Amino acid sequence: MSIADKGGQNTWVPVVLTILASCSRKYYVTIYGLSSMIDIREIERILSATLDRDHLLGYMGYSKFDGLRSPLVRALSFDFWPLRLLWTQVIMRAPMNLRPIFFVKKGINPEGMALFARANLDMLSTNLTQPFQERAESCLRWLIENTSADKGKYHGSCWGYHHPWQSTRFYQPPGYPNCYITVIAGGALLHGFRSFHTEDYLTTARSAVDFILHDLDVLYETAEEKCISYVPKMKTDFAVININAQSAAFVAQVGTLTGETFLLDQARKLLSFVSRLQTSYGAWYYTTNPRQSLVAHDNYHTGMILDAYLDYENATGDQRFRDYYERGLEFYGENLFLANGAPKWASDKIMPHDVHGSAQGILTFASAGNREKALRIASWGLQNFYKGDGEFAYQKGRFLSKRFTLLHWCNGWMARGLGVLLSLLRRMEGMGGH
Repeated sequence: MSIADKGGQNTWVPVVLTILASCSRKYYVTIYGLSSMIDIREIERILSATLDRDHLLGYMGYSKFDGLRSPLVRALSFDFWPLRLLWTQVIMRAPMNLRPIFFVKKGINPEGMALFARANLDMLSTNLTQPFQERAESCLRWLIENTSADKGKYHGSCWGYHHPWQSTRFYQPPGYPNCYITVIAGGALLHGFRSFHTEDYLTTARSAVDFILHDLDVLYETAEEKCISYVPKMKTDFAVININAQSAAFVAQVGTLTGETFLLDQARKLLSFVSRLQTSYGAWYYTTNPRQSLVAHDNYHTGMILDAYLDYENATGDQRFRDYYERGLEFYGENLFLANGAPKWASDKIMPHDVHGSAQGILTFASAGNREKALRIASWGLQNFYKGDGEFAYQKGRFLSKRFTLLHWCNGWMARGLGVLLSLLRRMEGMGGH
């Protein structure tokens, strides 16, 4: 329902705009009673330009937490974890891109490779196979060939960040595997398997399930619920909620494809744990201990949890979690976006507007089939973050914006969101799509 509909005025506008959209293949989004137009061909053009640019770059770029890739920063940290954390935060939060000044090395982030693989797969919905099929297969092959170091140390395939990462809880050297990157990479491989039926993709994804179930610490388990850690050997009193939801969806998808009921049981237990932690108003905190969450309810982690619920249900046909999903989706739309489609940073904080928030909103609402909401978020995101030539800016603040590009965070996530939106629009036009 549009903003105009909610106000009880101009109820004829959506009808007229729907007729115009069907005739012109342009989609109108009603914002404050006005119309913002977005053309499906413009989405294709921007997505294609983005994928072209990142392919030419060899998917090499900066990442959000890559400050420790700087030899200067490492020297100034004196191998003292509070200083490593301080410098990581300084590089990440600076209003300008300090990475070139501190000689931070660009690199290939496995998360980015997974996102670009999936965006190229979504471009196949345009009925163009090349160069998108070849690029998608190249990205997927890279993921298979670049799993985490010390492969014999883990039960299955796994991935981590290409850079050192210091958090308040632990330090990860380059390549140290974590749950989040592993399910992102595994999800891309499943997407590739569904598209091309390449057995290596499913085999590697199934191997990643072994890492999730055998190498990550079990922080809590009953007959009905289960909670796992973010990284191996992470003994702590709290857990990250979104990675449990994402793991549930990934394990469920693999279990459906392989016919292993044990995996489906494990997925159900993980998602049952996440469901119990939903608040009465439909939200989740970042961690199981709300006091350790830096914000109330943030934008993109909420969207990731919702996508996980939908992926789980689509894979298994199990609708027992449908109410949690619908309450969460309602909270997400009403509390984490402004009426004009701008992404809020969190439910209790508007600024900064982050490109990942726009991308996640497009992805989540397009996946849910909410074309109007996805288009409204896409329209605002393209107007405020797209710099042209296939490149997106990082953040928009009240007084100061970060116009530089972090490759996987900006281009990768926007490509993923626009790819899913493009597939939705193509399906709604009756032209097929993935």
